[in-house]
Amino acid sequence: MNKNIRLVSVIIFIGTVLLFSGCTEKPDVLYINGRIYTLSKDNKVVEAVAVKEGKIIETGSTVELTDKYSPEETIDLHGAAVLPGLIDSEGSIIEFSKNLNYINLSYAKSLDEIKQLIIDRTKIAEEGEWIGGYGYNESLLSDEDISKFDKSVLDQIAPNFNVYIVNASFSIALLNSRAMRVLKIDKDTKAPGNGEIDKDEKGELTGLIFDDAVNLIRDNMPGLLKNEMVKQVERGVKEILKYGITEVRDRSVGKEGIEIFKELIDGNRFPLKVYAVLSAEESSLVDFYLDKGKEVAYKDRLTIRAVTIDYDGLLEYQKAYLDENYKNEPVKSLPYIADSAIAKIYGRAASKNFQFSIKAVGDKAVHNSLNVIENINKQNNLTDPRTILEYCEIVDPKDISRFGELKVIPSIRPDVTMMDLQITDQLVNAETLKKVGLWNSMLKSAGMIVTASDFPLHQINPFVQMYYLTTRQLTDTTKFPGAMNDQTISLLDAVKSYTVWPAFASFEENEKGTIEKGKYADMIVISKDIFNSDLKSLPDTKVIRTIINGNIVYEDKNLLSLIYER
Repeated sequence: MNKNIRLVSVIIFIGTVLLFSGCTEKPDVLYINGRIYTLSKDNKVVEAVAVKEGKIIETGSTVELTDKYSPEETIDLHGAAVLPGLIDSEGSIIEFSKNLNYINLSYAKSLDEIKQLIIDRTKIAEEGEWIGGYGYNESLLSDEDISKFDKSVLDQIAPNFNVYIVNASFSIALLNSRAMRVLKIDKDTKAPGNGEIDKDEKGELTGLIFDDAVNLIRDNMPGLLKNEMVKQVERGVKEILKYGITEVRDRSVGKEGIEIFKELIDGNRFPLKVYAVLSAEESSLVDFYLDKGKEVAYKDRLTIRAVTIDYDGLLEYQKAYLDENYKNEPVKSLPYIADSAIAKIYGRAASKNFQFSIKAVGDKAVHNSLNVIENINKQNNLTDPRTILEYCEIVDPKDISRFGELKVIPSIRPDVTMMDLQITDQLVNAETLKKVGLWNSMLKSAGMIVTASDFPLHQINPFVQMYYLTTRQLTDTTKFPGAMNDQTISLLDAVKSYTVWPAFASFEENEKGTIEKGKYADMIVISKDIFNSDLKSLPDTKVIRTIINGNIVYEDKNLLSLIYER
């Protein structure tokens, strides 16, 4: 009897210990009173999230979690909508950071607006500095404005500065006289590649340069020293966080970029997460990491475990490898690299457990890439390679089913496709036009797609990209009526293409992508509940807070005050 009493006492004691130990876990922070879209498999919506040491320990109602926990800090979300942190599946952090010295012209709707932005910049610049403007959109400008593009326009407003502006596709640049002198561009300068340096009827430079000649600016401008570049990248990361982006898949990081990232991470000055993808063109860097082995979650910030190659180029430059001839060209565009070379690189990467991706824009490039993927997967008996096909902008419907069969993940560029749809009929025939941007078809086949902005070359704002995906319309719908609306996807799928699926595509589905127990507390607080708003308002959605590992790394205090006033 005494033994039974002792046994019962022990059981009660153990139960009591377990009960109280379960209740003593103290969160570092408790977020309450939100409308939190977890994007779990059952699409659960909760009010509160408890975070400890950067990870989510529980989600639930505000009452449940406040009754259960006594956290170090409680943050009231005041009913705001919350999403998992957004993952951009391609962007260049280094190039974006470099561009911070320049003016964003993507929203300028007239030459006068462009001029005013440059004048405003001169007011805070020192004489002799470089002033660059990037991203102007010719479709937003009148024919009269475009006819006035001449060096004299820039000479008049900023004669004491080195000024240039570049269009959104980086195919046209306008420079003032001073910038051309510093860059040593004169009447005798030969344009590189297929570039052109424009001259008037008298043989004088107009200030306009085209295509490969635009590289003369980048190649001849004074570069930043490494210590200056480190500071610039730190600034760039802070800007990226403003868009709710918590991780970037960077296909152009390079050796110096990795060194800069690690220096900032080591100094606790780099809150952003990066999935670095090594370009096969940098063979020495690829060789180094394939010999060393993959590097996963360096201080929870940097992963290096992927290799990429470009099969072809962009459609607008007629570099996409197509089944047909371009209308303006007598021959087909050729691929950048032979299939056998891609197979060799892929096979080597696979042997070292590195992920592989191929940039394939045209239908012929996509078809051949799928062939290479199929063969290498069979030869190496790869069961879960998570191979990614970048861009896949033009796809033959006959190849759609192969995405699912081969478990290939399509990585799409909505902004690029929407821009190209405005000119595609000038480049290709009607049958090829039907193959452009088959987003919904690829999603149904592969079971997922991931969205990439390719910033800074294209629109970084994820909510603009989601708008394109869900409406297939430009933000100014009066300019373009859209096409093939059966290829739009749902808003939920558009959000998943920035959260759930890119996490899976980077082998990180157990760490991020949803707001669930055990995952990193990567979340964003946004200005409106997009799931209960008109799709037309998506581009106007703002990020109030960006949260990484439970810590607020960006906060818009003006928007925050509006939330508090509700």
